[in-house]
Amino acid sequence: MGTSTILDRQPTRPGLRQFLPLVQGATLIEWTGTGLFLAVSTIYFVKVAHLSTSSVGAGLTIGGAVAVATAVPIAQLAARFGPKPVLIGVMLLRALATVGYLGVDGWWSFLLVVAVIAVTEQSSPPLVQSYVGARAPRSLRAKVMAVQRTVVNLGISLGGLIAGVALGSGSPGAFRPLLIGGALAYVAVAAVYATARREEAVTAVEGARVSDLLKDRRLLGFTAYNALVSLWMPVLNVAFPLWLVTETDVPERYVGILYAVNTVLCIALQYPLNRCYSTARRAWLSYAAAALLLGGGALAFAAAPGFGAREALLVLGAAVVLLTFAELLQVGASWTLSFDLAPEGSRSAYLVLFNTSRTVANRVAGPVLMTGVVLALGTAGWIALACVLLLGSLVPFAMLRAARTTTGG
Repeated sequence: MGTSTILDRQPTRPGLRQFLPLVQGATLIEWTGTGLFLAVSTIYFVKVAHLSTSSVGAGLTIGGAVAVATAVPIAQLAARFGPKPVLIGVMLLRALATVGYLGVDGWWSFLLVVAVIAVTEQSSPPLVQSYVGARAPRSLRAKVMAVQRTVVNLGISLGGLIAGVALGSGSPGAFRPLLIGGALAYVAVAAVYATARREEAVTAVEGARVSDLLKDRRLLGFTAYNALVSLWMPVLNVAFPLWLVTETDVPERYVGILYAVNTVLCIALQYPLNRCYSTARRAWLSYAAAALLLGGGALAFAAAPGFGAREALLVLGAAVVLLTFAELLQVGASWTLSFDLAPEGSRSAYLVLFNTSRTVANRVAGPVLMTGVVLALGTAGWIALACVLLLGSLVPFAMLRAARTTTGG
């Protein structure tokens, strides 16, 4: 109750701490719940639900496609009712779907549950971002979201640590409390937002329908570009571990160590780097840097098999560091520019639609691109990906030039 009161007052000179307790507390609970199952989900699907790895991959991809398809109706709900009530509903649905994993007894039931999970996972971050946007002044939004991203990584790490301890016995029954714990975490998040005092009413703007946003070329172009620079996700989560295991002499155990490097850097650097994307111009430059870093990481991956185990590990480590900085800059820049470009009266709808770019990159097109093109072509595939990203780094400069032309500067 005290937290809600702090958040809902509108002082003359608001400070960063006034916008942290509720959002970051809810974020820590949510992502700790997600971390409980995230690191061990594939094991559960294969060993407990008895699904093949290929059927799991197909189900996750289809689930991602469903999430993209449902973005419009969710955006319409957000535009009509505002971010908070929709976010509460999303969390409750996510809790129900998480418990639903316990009843999976075949591919179709798996597909149903994983599709609902994908829809809710896609919807939650932009709704939280919109909630912050409705409350925090422009000068504080990037900082609040930088802290929020740090808390996300802390939550995932904490949940993964708990999951690792719980599964230490090797018993299939250990998954049950993890799933129930995750569901309870989402219910708790819904309760946190439900007990907060209502934010300012959503401003109705003439012509701010979702159908109008779908005709917005700026939105569609920005979404497509963000999907390109968001390819660090499938590179890190799909291509990197497979490449290390199949094409280098580096022992498999170093996959986890290099993931830990990524996590630690994200926790340590997301907030300090918020100045890099605090304005629209800096955010576009951060996008350019992210594309360059991701392209450099792809070239490092291409070079790794040409070295012995020790040298290859160093090259792969450098690639992961480059990917991590690309992640930090891309994520931060996306907050600033999506806030800046979103129509004031339909911010929630805009952000929900924009967030489909991450789903496309991480769940739909990205895994297929990594396995079917990059890894299939080997070194040539990595080089081709690097060239595309290096060309993509020029887009922000074109956008900045267009902005100067429009403003007469």
